[in-house]
Amino acid sequence: MPSIHESFVNACIRGDLAVVKQHLVDGADVEGIWRSCTGLMWAAAEGYLPVVELLLQVGANVNTRNEVNYTAILYAAETDQRDIVLTLLDHGAQTDASVCNRYEETILLLMARQGHADIVERLAQRGDNLHHTNKIGDTALYLAVNNGHAPTVASLIKLGANVNTANIGGWTPLMMASARGDIDIIEMLLAQGADVTPTNRWGGTALSEAQQSFRSSQAVAMLRQAGAE
Repeated sequence: MPSIHESFVNACIRGDLAVVKQHLVDGADVEGIWRSCTGLMWAAAEGYLPVVELLLQVGANVNTRNEVNYTAILYAAETDQRDIVLTLLDHGAQTDASVCNRYEETILLLMARQGHADIVERLAQRGDNLHHTNKIGDTALYLAVNNGHAPTVASLIKLGANVNTANIGGWTPLMMASARGDIDIIEMLLAQGADVTPTNRWGGTALSEAQQSFRSSQAVAMLRQAGAE
């Protein structure tokens, strides 16, 4: 028969609010770890906001780390649980560079990848590093561009993100936008002074990538007007 602690964490995994409440009344340890995570981590990862709110109300530590150095907000961010990320931020979740996944992606990078411009702005305003890079050198701006999130790109540019930072493969945000044929993003990057001349490890440039995009003619024209050859 499973212990009260095991049953409690399983209820968090299932999002069974009534059972979670009962186990807390019966003395379950809100900070106990089972299957490598606390109940809060599981509920955050699985997207059960009412369970997350209850656990926080009874004193769950929002910044507890497990054996792989993950916290609840990192699990929530990786699984794109927007409302839970906001709730955890409201309860003091740490988001500095030490809170990152195995790819060295911070909460800000994950939110940029997923296109949550308002959360990106909130994180930047509290001091999170806009220029942090993951293991392959991608910045928040590059990840937003790579996923076509124009509002997030605009926010990051307004906040001061460097439009010319290349990753370890030599890809710049402008190259990626050109490869995707994202005209609005290309326009934003060029307006901010994005360099049209860099070459990546495979010999590609923004122009050569644009020539292969599904909006080739318009993207090529914009880049040539900006001086690409």
